[in-house]
Amino acid sequence: MEGTWWAGLTAIGSLLALAYYAFVVAPARLHRWRCEGLRAFARLIELRTQGRYGKSEPLTEIAHAVALRLRLPLHERRRMELAIYLRDIGMVAIPYATLNKQGALTCAERVLLDRHAEISASITEQIPGLWQVAPLVRMHHVVYSEHPDAPLSAHILSALDDWLRIAQHADADAAAAVLKQGIGTRYHPLVVQAILDELRQRALDRRNRLARSAALWL
Repeated sequence: MEGTWWAGLTAIGSLLALAYYAFVVAPARLHRWRCEGLRAFARLIELRTQGRYGKSEPLTEIAHAVALRLRLPLHERRRMELAIYLRDIGMVAIPYATLNKQGALTCAERVLLDRHAEISASITEQIPGLWQVAPLVRMHHVVYSEHPDAPLSAHILSALDDWLRIAQHADADAAAAVLKQGIGTRYHPLVVQAILDELRQRALDRRNRLARSAALWL
């Protein structure tokens, strides 16, 4: 009787272990492998555009933190990370001269450049297993006043993509000011608030680390 009970308990334990691997470990590994592969695509675009587009590393970290603040579920956070790597892949269809033009773009060049989101989504749809990421890639420049019901992850990408671009060419304060000015029109109010809260927390953490480091020398 005791042996039967123990065998049953062992079988249940094995099933639980298999379920944990199938639903937790395996999806996490698959996501990590996908990110590692797609990071190369993002890097390619970054090199082709002299760093103007395709940057992913600064974006993935803060986007994840903002998504946690907004309580996005795990599957949506993972989908957003994949979209970050794929959002500018459509730049491969834009002429090199347009991507790297120093002066202002002509109207025709601007229209062509604005098509990159649709092209990126079309390419994403052709990648096995990633078709579900395509809608988010397509909406990564979504405007809040036009599509207020778009997924929060799309609004996060839209706001952070602009924030990163402005911060690179000006500074973080100027980028934050642009987000504030666009609240309720270009950007989702909850998203902007979460981004600003995260930036303030990071600045506070940096100051605290510096203070602790300085204290060690006193």
